[in-house]
Amino acid sequence: MPLLIKRALALEGGGLRGIYTAGVLESFLEAGIEFPYIIGVSAGVGYGCSYVSKQPGRNLAVLVGYRNDRRYLSLWSYIKTGNYFGLDFIYGDIPLTLIPFDIKTFIDSPVRFVTVCTDCTSGEAVYFEKNKDILTVMKASSALPYASKMVEYQGRKFLDGAISDAIPLKRAIADGFTHTVTILTQPKGFRKKEEYHPPDFLFYRNYPRLSAALKTRVRRYNESLDFAVSEAEGGRNIIIQPSQDLGVTRTEKSVPKLVSLYELGKKDGKQALPLITGRTTL
Repeated sequence: MPLLIKRALALEGGGLRGIYTAGVLESFLEAGIEFPYIIGVSAGVGYGCSYVSKQPGRNLAVLVGYRNDRRYLSLWSYIKTGNYFGLDFIYGDIPLTLIPFDIKTFIDSPVRFVTVCTDCTSGEAVYFEKNKDILTVMKASSALPYASKMVEYQGRKFLDGAISDAIPLKRAIADGFTHTVTILTQPKGFRKKEEYHPPDFLFYRNYPRLSAALKTRVRRYNESLDFAVSEAEGGRNIIIQPSQDLGVTRTEKSVPKLVSLYELGKKDGKQALPLITGRTTL
């Protein structure tokens, strides 16, 4: 029998570092624990969907099978498609044909699954509930600024949800969950540093609010991180994050390093189970 945890689960992104999240979620699948509400950003929802569809091993199979395929992530992909991460391949060919995503089980699941995207006109977060267009919505949430084309959906243009709400814990609370679990993809003590922004006229001169959001996202990310920590210190949030810094980057090339990060996620997830479930054994 599944064990329902009466907390919201929040998943940040992080590109290929999100394989850590996949490992944590694999430990949850193995333990048979479920959450009534999951909210994620970018890679977080990309990996979280296989947890909801109950497909053990799928996330790792995708990464091991296709990380070094130029359609997945490469300069070739950027030149050919306009996307450094091959979003049409990642959210099209792979889930529909190569390593099928069980969308029926996903849609039929009672789990409320929320995906964060950034509206390019307003520069603000938009929160999409689970629906049949989930692959398009996840593509929009994962479209990295400067390295991806905007994704058009419902007559609007979207980019990476992390621009506007990188750690969507406040939204989970606003949706009625005072107690939460947050999976982060950076180790304890991490703080994002200021980044270089290409001149507005090269990319987003017609989207001034998006440009403004990009220039403040580092500060807002660190504020969200501080909020997650404060909620944890108050006993309302449980943070799971890498217990070791394996030096994995957002676009990591080494599959063995990525597999090691996945295994670390499984280990850290298992160690967190007593705290999440309130049980010493499962």
